[in-house]
Amino acid sequence: MKKNLAILAAAALVTTLAIPALAGPVGVPRVQNSAPQDATTIAELQDAAQQAQREGRTGNKNNIEFARKNYEINQLIERLKSGQQVAPSEIDKALEPARVW
Repeated sequence: MKKNLAILAAAALVTTLAIPALAGPVGVPRVQNSAPQDATTIAELQDAAQQAQREGRTGNKNNIEFARKNYEINQLIERLKSGQQVAPSEIDKALEPARVW
């Protein structure tokens, strides 16, 4: 019985000491310095939206793909401005030019 109690006490002590080490640093924000990056990303997305709009107006006036691309980019910009999380893959996809098959 004494042996089991000693093992249980040792396990409790190890767990108590290990939990703070596994928790990570305290006071470090999860998102660091995202404002300047968001500003540049928003500017790039606005340029891509304007490019899609220009392409839709010159030569491809009846193609809805350019209007859809412009709309999607503007929705992404609004999500960034409101502080929502946006996956980098979504940003990369939005920066690609509209494709007309």
